[in-house]
Parts: sequence; structure tokens; C-alpha cells
Amino acid sequence: MKFTYLIGTLTVTSALLLAGCSTNETTVNKEATTAQASNVEKEKNVELTKEEKIVELPSPYKEIAKHFAEWELPQEGRIPKTAEGYAEYKEIVDEATPTDESIYFTNGYGFDGKTGHNFIAVYETDEEGQGEPAEPTPDQREGIIMGMVEEWTMDGDYVFDGVPMYYKQNGKKVANQDFVETIKIDINSEKMTDLLKIRSYAEKDKLKPLEDWANQTVGYYVEAIHSEDIEDMWANYKKGQANIKQLNDTFNLARE
Repeated sequence: MKFTYLIGTLTVTSALLLAGCSTNETTVNKEATTAQASNVEKEKNVELTKEEKIVELPSPYKEIAKHFAEWELPQEGRIPKTAEGYAEYKEIVDEATPTDESIYFTNGYGFDGKTGHNFIAVYETDEEGQGEPAEPTPDQREGIIMGMVEEWTMDGDYVFDGVPMYYKQNGKKVANQDFVETIKIDINSEKMTDLLKIRSYAEKDKLKPLEDWANQTVGYYVEAIHSEDIEDMWANYKKGQANIKQLNDTFNLARE
């Protein structure tokens, strides 16, 4: 976070320096120094606006933040809170965390009314439990993206402390294949599928900064999967995780 510090200046003539300062002058200097320190403290406590924070972000996060800060959920397709059956529908889809701020759409998607994050998709399934959510409308895509990224961040690193990178065998350090497989499982789970979906949405909506982010993040994970060196695999995996965290932080800033 960038702060501006106001540094006061105090000019003292060479004559005074040679002759020494009187008691009154010393008092004045002390008061000036106290005032200067007070001004600096005030400047430190000045909180930057959201717009100022966004400007401070590096690319492509700055451009992504600007877009998501201006984005709004569509009005069309919302289920009015006065509609017949709305209360029952809300109870079914949002039983765990009921909130009056939730916004539901006729295509089955539910979004947080304040942040715009998607938190649920209701869709029909066959007897075997197979089915797919409806395709979101173009103006719903941003909320879908934020919901996916937030979920990844909440999950954290799939690699856990109980799986060490190495173990010792006959006094030698050996790469732990369980560690390697754990990384691959995380990348090859829904994360990669969702990343490709984000890239597809970005292409459709001509959001080049987000498309660039998706390409870079996918690239890190692909490098990790195909690496035969465990250190290189871990380094690329962590780069992908860092990208996800920074994007989630960007969304939180944009929607605060």
C-alpha cells in the first residue's frame, strides 16, 4: 500500500547555528518538530480510496479490477422476491446461509447481491444424477468467474503438510511420488476445467487482460504437470496458486 508522507521543513540560519539558540527558539523548534511528527502521523492514517488502490495494481490486475468494479448483474431474468414460490425456492437453494441480499435468476443461478459472486447453480438431473447447469448469460459470467476463484482460494493449496516433498532412503533424499501425485490431482481436478472456462468467457467478452491471466496460469499448471523435476513442479504449481490468490484479492477490491 502506498502512503504519502508530508515532511515539514525547518530553516535555521548559519548565524543562529554559530551563536546558539535561545530558550524561546528551542521551544519553537520543539513545537515545530512536534507539529511535523503529528502531520506525518495524519498522513500515515489516510486510507486510499478504492480507485487509488486499483491504480496501484500491476497489469493485468489493474485492468481486470477496473472492469469488475463497473460490472453489474443483469436485471433481466431475476426472480422477484414477491413472486409466488420465491420463499420456498430460496429456502431450498440457500438453506445453509439464508440472506435477503441473494439474487436468483430463472436460469437457476444464485448470486450474492452485494459482491456479485455466484454461489449456486440449480439444474435438473436425470435418474442417474447426470445433468448440466444452463449456460449463464453474458452479464452473469463475471459472477460465475468470481465464484470459482473464491472457491479455489478457500480450498487453499491441495498439497498438505502431511505429504513431504522428499523422504530419505538408504541415507539419500528421494522425491516423494505421493507429493507429485497430490499436485497432479489438484491441477487435473475441476481447477483446470474451470480455468479453461474462464479463458473461454474472457475470449467471448473480449476481456484480454483476463484472457492473458488465464493463459499464464494454465501455462504454470501445464508446466508443473509435465515437469520431471519435483522442485520445478512445485515452483510452477506455487506460481499458479499465487496467480489465483492475487486474482481473488483483485476481485475483492473491485467489489468492496
